[in-house]
Amino acid sequence: MAVINTAAAHQFYNRGPSKKNSVCVFWLKGRCNRNPCRYLHVESPTVKINRPTTTRPTQDFNDPKKTHTQIRVCDDWISDSCVYGDKCRFLHSWIHSDDDNNYQNLSMLTRLNGHKKDVMGIGLPSGSNKLYSGAKDGTVRVWDCESGECVKIINHRAEIGCLISEGSWVFLGLPNAVKALKIDAATGDYETFVLKGPVGQVNSMAVCNINDVLFAGSEDGVISVWKGSVEANPFKLVASIKAHSGSVLSLAVGTQKKKLFSSCADGTIRVWDLENLQCVQTLTGHKDAVKSLFLWDEYLFSCSLDKTIKIWFANQDGNFEVTYTHEEQYGVVSLFGMLDAERKPMLLTSCKDSGIRVYELPSFKQRLRMFSRREVETIDMGPHGLFFLGDRTGVISVWKWLPDQKMESDK
Repeated sequence: MAVINTAAAHQFYNRGPSKKNSVCVFWLKGRCNRNPCRYLHVESPTVKINRPTTTRPTQDFNDPKKTHTQIRVCDDWISDSCVYGDKCRFLHSWIHSDDDNNYQNLSMLTRLNGHKKDVMGIGLPSGSNKLYSGAKDGTVRVWDCESGECVKIINHRAEIGCLISEGSWVFLGLPNAVKALKIDAATGDYETFVLKGPVGQVNSMAVCNINDVLFAGSEDGVISVWKGSVEANPFKLVASIKAHSGSVLSLAVGTQKKKLFSSCADGTIRVWDLENLQCVQTLTGHKDAVKSLFLWDEYLFSCSLDKTIKIWFANQDGNFEVTYTHEEQYGVVSLFGMLDAERKPMLLTSCKDSGIRVYELPSFKQRLRMFSRREVETIDMGPHGLFFLGDRTGVISVWKWLPDQKMESDK
């Protein structure tokens, strides 16, 4: 790595015919470490400087395309080196809303650092006080829910494409296999079972509680199906379905309609009958990869890199149709629905600009926006109003819904 000569850099960047009224460009960026510095560190009446505005960036949240100033988090604030304070034109917060009341309803509790690559799944096994996270760096990290400390690292030496939990089980999607970890909540010990069958990276999984079935979608377009068993290996491969022409990106199980939904990089969503595993419908509304699916009651939510979120509902004939399409400025990589502290339905959507929009349902009015260093691939929910965001830098942020303070004071 080259050694930077600070004095030479100052001379190069601040060069000009007159030094008397020159403003230090390093100071403007909050990075000058020279004291004294021969260039100005103040706004002088003889020098006009385009300093950041003192007002927040404004945006019409009902129309995300009407952006007057780029809304993003200050990089120097993240590294604790911004010198502008309240005058900085970028955000000094991981959350933004035009309505200050919305800030009081949501709080970031902590950030869990440790993974070196994209966080691909988060799980909370039943009865355990530990949080499990899997990432592309090949590790599963186990976090203590009270202290926030990482208490165990399980190295699988292979890229983890997804992680889910169901009951006392944690499932990992790996290249050419699924690993099932049976967690002992009391001791934290686990027993490992390897489920063979997939070809290529496993990118998505889902569990059907009706018939104790595990589904896993892999990059060759196949959905592998295992049935719960009482044998030595508690999972038996019962089917391999050639579902798509490309990688299976997301799976969702709808118990009310007894359907399995799968999405693909080619933009299609397929609907499967859970009883006979036959495809009953292909949904073709998206124009790019469908990255995430989420079922809420009888509604199917889908998001895509084509910058849209679609809501599907079955008509009288049982066929799913688009009932609403929401457009974003950027490709949408993940979504998740949950209730806030007042039991109001909210939809969280993560976009390619590293922003997470929070929409009120069914109006789709944007309540606020959260931010991350990179795109959030994983959104999952915990107990007591908690939820988790895992981004591509390997960081997990822990958030909590808070009761409406105004409503609490009126009681």
